[in-house]
Amino acid sequence: MPDDLRHTDRVAAALAQRILSGMWPENEKFPADTELCVEFNVSRTVIREALRLLSGKGLIVAVPRRGTHVTNRQNWALWDKDVLNWLEDANHKANKYDFSADALDMRLALEPTLAALAAARADEAANDALQGALRQLQQQTDITAHTAFLAGFYSAADNQFAIAALPLAFYSISRRQTPPPLEAYRRLTAAIAQKDGAAARQAALQAILSD
Repeated sequence: MPDDLRHTDRVAAALAQRILSGMWPENEKFPADTELCVEFNVSRTVIREALRLLSGKGLIVAVPRRGTHVTNRQNWALWDKDVLNWLEDANHKANKYDFSADALDMRLALEPTLAALAAARADEAANDALQGALRQLQQQTDITAHTAFLAGFYSAADNQFAIAALPLAFYSISRRQTPPPLEAYRRLTAAIAQKDGAAARQAALQAILSD
């Protein structure tokens, strides 16, 4: 069973990357299961499980007597953690779709508001956690520390929908070409601790635009 699960994940990732890169465009009909079995050297059970996984993410749809097709982009669960990981692993040089700018747009819409919420709602524990994450990021500016800081920031807003948006933020910062915006994050952390919503909004906006 563990081997089947690993094969399922491998096949699902490979097929998803073909969709997300535009290699298989919207409404493209999938190859027959037997062809995929041969290509990936796996059983039909593995192929069906991989297709079920992609269907659950909105990437494909199976229609009786018409086969399996790539769905339209508006159906894709682009905020889903698995989909964003597949997107990150896709061959971006051949990518028909550029999602980086769209992800940045969503952060611009979300994070200033989350900063104001955090300034109003963060308790002592949330502030301590955010300050600790900032210190770690100042010492080690890698992607792990960066994602930990953002996780602390989103958590401080005390909103469950905000937590669900974290994978999108993680995808966005993984595309950064510059170091983390430490000064903006320092001001953001201070503004949240001081319950200054306006300053927190401005710092969050500056952090995003610093790339």
